[in-house]
Amino acid sequence: MASTADEVVELLSRLVACPSVDPPEGAPVEPPFGEGAMAGLLTEILSAWGAQTETVEFAPGRFNLLARFDGADAGRTLMLEAHADTVPVEGMTIPPFDPVVRDGRLYGRGSCDCKAAMAAMLLAIRRVLNEGGPPATLWFVSTGDEEVGGTGARHLVDGGFRPDAAVVGEPTGLAIVHATRGGYRCKIVTKGRAAHSSDPSRGVNAITKMARVVQTIEGPFADELAGLSHPVLASPTVSVGVIRGGLQVNVVPDRCEIDVDRRTLPGETRREIREQFVRHLGAIAAEDPEFRYDLEELVWYPAFVEDREGPVARLVAEACETVLGRAEFKAVPWTANSGIFKEAGIPCILFGPGSSGQAHTAEESVELDQVVKAVDVYAEIIRRFR
Repeated sequence: MASTADEVVELLSRLVACPSVDPPEGAPVEPPFGEGAMAGLLTEILSAWGAQTETVEFAPGRFNLLARFDGADAGRTLMLEAHADTVPVEGMTIPPFDPVVRDGRLYGRGSCDCKAAMAAMLLAIRRVLNEGGPPATLWFVSTGDEEVGGTGARHLVDGGFRPDAAVVGEPTGLAIVHATRGGYRCKIVTKGRAAHSSDPSRGVNAITKMARVVQTIEGPFADELAGLSHPVLASPTVSVGVIRGGLQVNVVPDRCEIDVDRRTLPGETRREIREQFVRHLGAIAAEDPEFRYDLEELVWYPAFVEDREGPVARLVAEACETVLGRAEFKAVPWTANSGIFKEAGIPCILFGPGSSGQAHTAEESVELDQVVKAVDVYAEIIRRFR
């Protein structure tokens, strides 16, 4: 019989070798983009184990995969969830879809975020099935579009899916994450007037207008947020991640746009955050009669906090104590599907192998020993949920 370590390498390699990259905006969603191939692979694996599976295409080429295993208590339901999509591969210095094991680590895109958690969940499910099955109804769910918009998770809960508890697989370093910041992303467009660069005074330079916006975001707006705080999540942040502007060097640009990332705290609402942006942009407009802009909201992930003494947190803590000899709770600055699930009323916790510092990197990898331990913890969680 193969060891758990061998099973981890075999299954995780299959998952990494199946591309499921978030597509560029406007690009056709076909391999290696989207979750279609991954949904097919997971259906093949889980159906062979006796699961009732369903693949849901919530947008062209974007998929959720749901697999149900009936338990002794049909009235209680536990969801293990891991997102299928990965960030793009540009800039990687290793083959993204040709997994390699070296020095106790497996390398490849998605190996850490979050196919390691997915592989561990799957192997834990198979172990419990071999022991006679779960005590409660068990759902394994693979969601799409987690990295960019959380669309798969939102489609799931908007359709009424409500398990009694959820464990969300993310690279937490085998710690129990009970709090994350949320995310609000928007596009700001400044509008100008095109003119020949030989006489720029005849135009209005949209890039110059945007420079003032960037200075405001990175200056007064960021300073304002630094004055806010949360007991475990510190301060919210704001940053400019993408800028686009101009057609060519001899044309005064009539348009410039930026994508902005605003990390949020529990209790902050989408409307309040939009109003913050409008207030700061309005201050620029009050000083510059030629300043014109549009603001488009792109993404909203709610912040997430789960009670450390609540049932799902204690369940995971007890499983960690049994398997690892410890239960470490922590809060993280990034965001995940957990905020969407919690907002829908699903108690949940984040737990998984790997370090977030390895996620999205040019040489993404995961420590295999952590994946092996995660199998044991997930299996213990399934056994204890009643």
